[in-house]
Amino acid sequence: MIMDFSFNNLKDTSFASTSGQYLKPYDIYEVNLTKIEKTELKGSKDPNATYPVVALEFTGCGDSKGVFSQNIFIPTTEDDMKRPVFQNKEGHDYERPSRFENFQFTLMQIVHAINPAGEEKIKENASKIKTVDQFIDLVVKALTGKNNVTTKLKLVGKVTNGTTYAALPNSCGLNKAGEVFPVNFIGDNVFFTNYELSQQKAYKEAKPTDMAKVENNPDEPADDLDLTNIEL
Repeated sequence: MIMDFSFNNLKDTSFASTSGQYLKPYDIYEVNLTKIEKTELKGSKDPNATYPVVALEFTGCGDSKGVFSQNIFIPTTEDDMKRPVFQNKEGHDYERPSRFENFQFTLMQIVHAINPAGEEKIKENASKIKTVDQFIDLVVKALTGKNNVTTKLKLVGKVTNGTTYAALPNSCGLNKAGEVFPVNFIGDNVFFTNYELSQQKAYKEAKPTDMAKVENNPDEPADDLDLTNIEL
């Protein structure tokens, strides 16, 4: 069967992507916060399920070229308030901050770095905040219109389906007394821990895909179009 291919759209079609590159894992960048909004995501396994998130976007400035975006899931269940328990190499149990604590510290660290006066206003009104949505609304209000404020952002890596993508680090930890404390990922005082430095080294030394071993298609039909008379 002969296919009737049409190339009439060539004149009006752009064949160059206008999307920017992404910021890479395990680096510290100069950035502006270019988006923060409360929205919803559809479930990948269950398309009828929706999950509330705070969508963030940071854009690199100066020598930091690229964009980083992340959706932070909004805590909605009792499990989100519980501190998960893990076991160390010696077999001792230890706790980590809850999803709610990480959520709260992540957003408040961003406010602290970008709008310190807004942070103080939120703290002053803390007793009036009764719901997660009220807290989010205050954070969004404090950060909206602040996309000209430059700050430093630390990104680590998250492996999904064998590929390492940039991600925000955990924003807090627990001391031996069970008290939560901040772990800086944004602002002037950001640096990599020894563990993160080891992960950075492993990421940068990972071997790229050997394209010589990737099979091409030897049965691709030959192109009999004579290109010699077309000037480009």
